[in-house]
Amino acid sequence: MKIQYLYIIVVGILLGACSDFLEENSQDLMIPKSVKNYKEFLYGEGLNNKVVLCEYLDVMTDDAEEIINTNRPAATSTDTRKFWSYYTWQEYPEMQMDNSLLEDNAWGEYYHRILIANIVLDHLNDMAGTYAEKMDLAGEAYFLRAWSYFMLANLYGKPYIDEAQAAKDFCVPINRAIDIEEKPLSRSSIKEVYDLMEADIKSSIASFKSAMVEKTIFRPNLPTSYLLASRIALFRKSYDDAIAYADSVLLSTKATLFDMTEDYTIPRFLNSGNCEILFSYGEAPSGGLAAFQYASSRRAAFIPSTGLMKLYVENDQRKASKLFFATEGKKPMKYYGSTSDNMYPHAFRLAEVYLNRAEAYAAKGMTAEALREVNALREKRIPENYEVTAATAADAFVLVKDERRMEFCFEAFRWFDLRRWDRPKIVHRFSSAENPSNYIEYVLQQDDPAYTLPIPQKEREMNLSIENINRPQREK
Repeated sequence: MKIQYLYIIVVGILLGACSDFLEENSQDLMIPKSVKNYKEFLYGEGLNNKVVLCEYLDVMTDDAEEIINTNRPAATSTDTRKFWSYYTWQEYPEMQMDNSLLEDNAWGEYYHRILIANIVLDHLNDMAGTYAEKMDLAGEAYFLRAWSYFMLANLYGKPYIDEAQAAKDFCVPINRAIDIEEKPLSRSSIKEVYDLMEADIKSSIASFKSAMVEKTIFRPNLPTSYLLASRIALFRKSYDDAIAYADSVLLSTKATLFDMTEDYTIPRFLNSGNCEILFSYGEAPSGGLAAFQYASSRRAAFIPSTGLMKLYVENDQRKASKLFFATEGKKPMKYYGSTSDNMYPHAFRLAEVYLNRAEAYAAKGMTAEALREVNALREKRIPENYEVTAATAADAFVLVKDERRMEFCFEAFRWFDLRRWDRPKIVHRFSSAENPSNYIEYVLQQDDPAYTLPIPQKEREMNLSIENINRPQREK
């Protein structure tokens, strides 16, 4: 991998409106000096840099299916074609139906964020600021780096199956650079990358605990770091740790589960008025899924799948209200609507605490405890008759997986969950708009190599020696 991002910041790149943001070091180079400067740097370049990432994730899952609609544009239309290659698990999904390139920017962006975190942490002792300010900044930087590696590992690394497999199978490169480098890096093992993200999130937690700074939901914070630690432990099958970190989230926050069974006034679920949001992030797509890929209009190409929608009982407010889906069930509504509240389309939220604990308990054979967690969430989603039962831990585990699917649909959870569980067979159809009975059936096989994304073409061209995943060729 070749790092191509600037370490020294030129005037105007970040928040040029702040007159004291940069101090002059030479005629054309500006270097941040204070904790405040670096916090703006971390936010502008790492947390909120207006880059839309991973729009394709849910299209690849069993939560999405094509819309059979005679008003839909033909298969050659740009509207229908976008993300078609991800929907059909093509060998090189950046190459679209017409062989145009739809660049996957996640690899470059997450490594950019890692570089930003590396720079901040390397200069922590040299910054002007109080101890609390420095520890708070360190907490954010360690969180950003751990989170970025988590995303990279689950996009481009092989799935974490068990400790022995993780020690030998490849993941993604580890980048420790703090400035511009043209040094190709090779892949590290899954274990090495998870060890690093685990160490980083522990450092983030320790830093936030030392800082004791009040945070808004628009910056990483102590509960967020505990939740990411729980997520990492769950993916690593360290179930006791997953439970303990989830417990710590509840001990460190005043957030409560949003009650969908009561009257509410928020216009959409992922909204700053939602009391269970711990950290809000991301940039809303302007021309991708939000515009037409999941929509009830004639331009729609994909809709929530029949299999997903059948999981909800009739009085489940996730289905019955407009907080999760449009009334007709043809598009997810979690992040649609007014943006006047400055809410971003993705969030770390409290529901994950309950479902992480539920899964960990089920995996440990603790059926009653797993059901307790699931029903605590369902009580806030279903007005009556919300409880589910299971005779065995295996049955409880199935219920937990279904609940995660219903709760986190279209929040980029499902693809990662499928990878780490059993990588099942998925079938997607793509039909002719003019004649829906004329279709091509695409199959993602059990344990298909296509459960791992290929390294983006731009990176492959710069680093010819890096190992890539061998995905099957599929019909176009």
